[in-house]
Amino acid sequence: MKNYFWNSLLIFTVFVFTSCDTDDGPEITAPDISSTTTEQNAEITYTSIEINGDITSDGGSEVTSRGVCWSTNQNPTISDNITTETSNTFTSLIENLTANTTYFFSVYATNSSGTSYGNPISLSTSSLDGTTWDFTISLDNNNPNNTWHADVIFNPDGTTVYDEPSSPGTYTSYGVWSLNGNTLDYNLDSSTTNGVYEFTGTLNGNTMIGTFLFPGYPDAAWTAIEY
Repeated sequence: MKNYFWNSLLIFTVFVFTSCDTDDGPEITAPDISSTTTEQNAEITYTSIEINGDITSDGGSEVTSRGVCWSTNQNPTISDNITTETSNTFTSLIENLTANTTYFFSVYATNSSGTSYGNPISLSTSSLDGTTWDFTISLDNNNPNNTWHADVIFNPDGTTVYDEPSSPGTYTSYGVWSLNGNTLDYNLDSSTTNGVYEFTGTLNGNTMIGTFLFPGYPDAAWTAIEY
């Protein structure tokens, strides 16, 4: 009787442990993430940055969301700004950023175990300091023939040099500039009159567009691209 009891107990114990082993599935972990974006290869403009991401392992559970999170503070999370992607290998174009500003980016992915993050990447949008732009200026929006080009250098000290490539040195003028967010204010002293051209424009990608005032003329338009 005793042997029967102990044999039964042993069989029951083996059954319990075997059942537990059978019922346990593979361990679920957070997804594995990588990114090859660096300061050297990043696609950067004045108002946008591209970040690539690769979810190399789903951790044993379906990835339900993935993308890039970013902030001006270190170690961004999904509580900050995010993109949402549908593929486990992706490139996120992050737009509407502010020129000459440092941002921190992390690739993220979420499964049933939680959200994991890649190593934060620190990148800065482009700065106008020391750049040269090709301005297309129209003094009369109703007359397309009254349009000309000018090279404008934005010096880091807030001054500018204006020159028209069709007549180098003839209309060279100086002025001042400032940038508030992505809005440019640029005042140019006329080389032929006592008036001042007052340019106002907006940066978008690697271009600018805006209007300007000049005494005696209606508001007119200008566009610019960086050389």
